Amino acid sequence: MEYAAPYAVNSTDRTGLIVIVETLFMSWMILVSLIRLYMRITINGPVQMDDLVIFVGSAVAVVHVGIIMNAVDNGLGQTHDESSSSTLKKAGEDFYAGNLLFLIGHGTAKISVCLLLKRLGRQLDYLLYSKILLGMVIAWTFASVLAVALSCYPQYQLDFIALEEHCRNIDTAWKAITAFDVLTDVLSFGLCIFLVWGVQMRWKEKCTVIFAFGTRLPLIILIILRQTYLNDALHHPDPAFTLSNVVISTAVLLHSSIMIATVPCLKPFVISFNTGWGQGVNSSNGNSYFTPTGQSTNQSRAYASRTEEDEVDLTNRQSEESHHSQQLIIRQTQEWKLEEEYEMQSVKDQAQI
Repeated sequence: MEYAAPYAVNSTDRTGLIVIVETLFMSWMILVSLIRLYMRITINGPVQMDDLVIFVGSAVAVVHVGIIMNAVDNGLGQTHDESSSSTLKKAGEDFYAGNLLFLIGHGTAKISVCLLLKRLGRQLDYLLYSKILLGMVIAWTFASVLAVALSCYPQYQLDFIALEEHCRNIDTAWKAITAFDVLTDVLSFGLCIFLVWGVQMRWKEKCTVIFAFGTRLPLIILIILRQTYLNDALHHPDPAFTLSNVVISTAVLLHSSIMIATVPCLKPFVISFNTGWGQGVNSSNGNSYFTPTGQSTNQSRAYASRTEEDEVDLTNRQSEESHHSQQLIIRQTQEWKLEEEYEMQSVKDQAQI
């Protein structure tokens, strides 16, 4: 006796493709999130607010996959004739919940990046711009969830006639959400450029920082592609089948957004695998390292030092000419770690700063 596969990929059924993409990208996302957690616990902790936010987004993304899997079992991704109206109604409810979870997970990834950028700078203008961008992203996340939740109710999601009658505003809502989604990603990239523009460092290091945060730019292509699929699906007589492209692009966008939010934090993880061939090796006490010249550099010196947990480590050092001003500089060691160092100063000078 032959048994039909539970999921298939053909001209009338794309459930198999949805399941493959959802589970594959979720597995990668979980792996990257675990790497970030490992870094914060063992390499360059403690866990910061941007880490907590991205971990929440990862949990939301896992729940999103479970909701979409349930929608697939109820007929999402198949032609309308293969599913009864009752199961399509359940699939529509799951699709509705999946969209809300997508916006929450995607929004938390963007918020995490903004929090990370905010922690890297010290200039007053930069801090102001980073706070404004953070506020914009948070407002976009809440507004997007409310817009999608109120524009079309769950029972109308996969019914073409109901979509035309009761969900006329859903198309406009998604277009506005997409526009501001692209705008915030562009602004975050511009803020990254502003971060390193006035820093005294070589262009090679500047390009490395820009590239780390610029990895979010390709997501703009996914955002626009998803919106294109959504425009076609909302006006198709069989939305349960045509929305499969939207579901697939949504899964790729959600999990990629969370993974890419961790890219700027991966340098310490890569450095931890350094064998020390010509780059210096860690000492046994964990508080110093040996350079290729054989000299030991200890953390307990005449100045207070701490290592930033981000791969972009910006240094505020007090100028030698004046005790009342600080200059943002970059220090590069043999392990490609930059440390934030503050020279000892009197209590009076500290009060003035």
